[in-house]
Amino acid sequence: MKKFFLILVAVICFGKFVNAQTESASEASNFLLLIENTKDGVKFTSSKGCAFKTLSFTLKEGETREIDQRGMRNTNDKVIKDDDLAFFRFKITKVKDGTALNVALEGIEGTTWEKLSFCIPSGSQMIDQNGML
Repeated sequence: MKKFFLILVAVICFGKFVNAQTESASEASNFLLLIENTKDGVKFTSSKGCAFKTLSFTLKEGETREIDQRGMRNTNDKVIKDDDLAFFRFKITKVKDGTALNVALEGIEGTTWEKLSFCIPSGSQMIDQNGML
């Protein structure tokens, strides 16, 4: 019975710790992006939390780009926080060439997700700090 009680206490404490981390990450970053498959690559349209309204670039199979609240960035760029913008960084990689946009996203900072993968045959996909919408 003592072991059961200790395990129960550990689970409750750990659950609160995980929730606290998730909530603070969600509060620290509040963004909304529309990802579109274009003829030449990828287009991001920001509805909330970014300095850019639209961001377009080519993306070939196997290529990776890093995106933050200011747009495309180099991995070695200095991280700049701005109280008027969300604070996030993620990588986008084109997984497969073709007419559909097959991408993998890797959250670095300011997202509650670590990895997202999806395909956009035509049209778009919304994402925010919590994942796909």
